[in-house]
Amino acid sequence: MKIEELYKLSRKYSDEAFESTGYEITNLRKMHIYRISKAFEELGIWITEEEALHFQLDYETFQNEIKLIEEFPQIFELLLQRGAKVGIITNGANDNQLRKINQLGLEKWIAPENMLVSEGAGVSKPSKEIFEAMERRMGLSKNDVYYIGDNFDNDVIGATAAGWKTIWVNFRNHKTIGQEVSATYVVESPQELLRLVDVLTIGL
Repeated sequence: MKIEELYKLSRKYSDEAFESTGYEITNLRKMHIYRISKAFEELGIWITEEEALHFQLDYETFQNEIKLIEEFPQIFELLLQRGAKVGIITNGANDNQLRKINQLGLEKWIAPENMLVSEGAGVSKPSKEIFEAMERRMGLSKNDVYYIGDNFDNDVIGATAAGWKTIWVNFRNHKTIGQEVSATYVVESPQELLRLVDVLTIGL
């Protein structure tokens, strides 16, 4: 069993369960149990609720060790140097997502008012309403917006529905089968993303 495959499946079931769980801690725990249990089940492994919660606790512990990919600080610096407005839209509970943002040091490049978490917004990706809420908050013109994301369903489909251009960060070479929507650009490495951002921001 590959850990990466397990993680990808857990993300799939997390997105599936997200809309119905709400943000109360009891519901979140149910979602945590569901997403990892279903991911293991799809790989032919069955685990108990206790084992699922233990897995979640380990996951939360390692969240305190996450770091940005090496090229990302350079990308953020380039965006700010070129005068681009930068924001973030993320699904999840406020406390959890803001803790991740803080761990990654994103406040160095993104102002707090340009961080939109789905719990606070009352709507989550891929609903186009959360993208439109950010558009209003930052005073953006949809024709000038590029949304960068790694989740095709939540990021590319959602942002496209809002009329934004999209950059799909597909570092793991995921496949899209039968999708009517396509990303404006697809990048398969951090270096490719840096080069694309450089090209797109010339003349800002």
